[in-house]
This record gives sequence, structure tokens and C-alpha cells, in this order.
Amino acid sequence: MALGRTSPRDLPLFADLSGKDIRDIFRAGEEVSVPAGWSLILEQTPPDAAYLILSGTAAVREKGQEIATLGPGDIAGEVAVRKNTLRTATVTAKSRLQLLHFTREKFDDLTRRLPAFRDAIDATIAERRGGH
Repeated sequence: MALGRTSPRDLPLFADLSGKDIRDIFRAGEEVSVPAGWSLILEQTPPDAAYLILSGTAAVREKGQEIATLGPGDIAGEVAVRKNTLRTATVTAKSRLQLLHFTREKFDDLTRRLPAFRDAIDATIAERRGGH
């Protein structure tokens, strides 16, 4: 459960979650590493997974235009999984990324079982949608 030098408790996504909820989230995901330049999500593809960034940074692009940078504690891919829509952006590693990979099924299960996690994800989606 290494988030660079940051504790999961210090991240807004986990602020209202219990220690047990955080452990459940980390157990549900698979830790993976990807090199700089790797695209984890491609715009207009089906929603098969979501990712929690543990370390490193990623660029978010819509129609080739960079619209955001994600870093430790940020989640990627949640919009399409929650809304059951095609991906709205491409997410590419700017540096080596350590990620927690959630299959769609695991992510759906977490949002069903953990109301505080679901609320945090939905708040993140609302914030991102309001930003552009």
C-alpha cells in the first residue's frame, strides 16, 4: 500500500473511509507498474477497468488536447465504469506509474459495498465534469 510518501488517509478520495474500507479497496485491486508513454485508457473504448495512481503522473487528453494531469491518489477510468459509457479521454503515463488496477467487476462491487467510496468517486466525477 505504498503511495509514494503519502498515506491513503491524507488523500481526499479516502478522507471519509474507515481503515477497513481502505484495506478492502487495496485488496480488490492488483498493483501494476507501467512505463512512461504507456496509455492505460484510450478515448472511445469500452469501460473495462479503473486505476488508482499510487506513484507517478499521467496526462489526460480529450481529442489529443491535454486537459489534466493526474498523480498519486487520483483515479482514472472511473467515469466510464460508473456511467457505463465509452471512455471520454485517453490517459497516458508521463512517468513510470505504480497503479492499483480494478477490473470493472471489482470496481462495481466496491461502489456497491462501500457507500463512502461510491460517494467519493461520484464527487470526483462531478468535479471533473464541472471543470470542462
